[in-house]
Amino acid sequence: MRALAAALGLALLGGCAGWPFAGREAPPVGPGPADHRAAVAALDDWRLAGKLAVQRDDEGVSATLEWREQGDRFDLRLVAPLNGGTFQLSGAPGRVALATPEGEVFVAASAGDLVEQHLGWRLPVEGARWWVRGIPAPGSAATQEVFDAQGRWTDFAQDGWRISILDYLEDQQPHLPRKLFLARDTLKVRVVVKRWELGNL
Repeated sequence: MRALAAALGLALLGGCAGWPFAGREAPPVGPGPADHRAAVAALDDWRLAGKLAVQRDDEGVSATLEWREQGDRFDLRLVAPLNGGTFQLSGAPGRVALATPEGEVFVAASAGDLVEQHLGWRLPVEGARWWVRGIPAPGSAATQEVFDAQGRWTDFAQDGWRISILDYLEDQQPHLPRKLFLARDTLKVRVVVKRWELGNL
């Protein structure tokens, strides 16, 4: 199944070679804006389209990303370059399915476990469904929190991951990330969002 990871391609997205974590000095921490967090957390019907790049040590993969959430249900598609096919991850808490371009379907309780087992790297979907919207996930403490002048998160750490939001799209309310990085140990994930669609506004 490691061949599936190779199908996603070894070429990284442009600019992925330089990761922003090492040696980066965070600005002073400001107060957490409860109104911004509440507005973003209330979004339970949304879709994003963009690009995903994953780097671990000196190896990497890239793909087009489509992510849809409706309540607790999600549908996440990774479209590999060069006709590498589509990997579809979908489900709800407690049961997740991964469909491969070859038509195989694998089922597990954890989305992260499925991705790691069959693509060779871990995508923390349970936490990332909040992080990709620019806020910490509920249920566990966030540390090293840093905010910008508008009270939006730019950096925080949670569940062993470092999350940096480098840019926001400001054409709608609430503001949602355009570019973010997730890092844990030697694994680094870059997400660049081209478009957000909000179904419950």
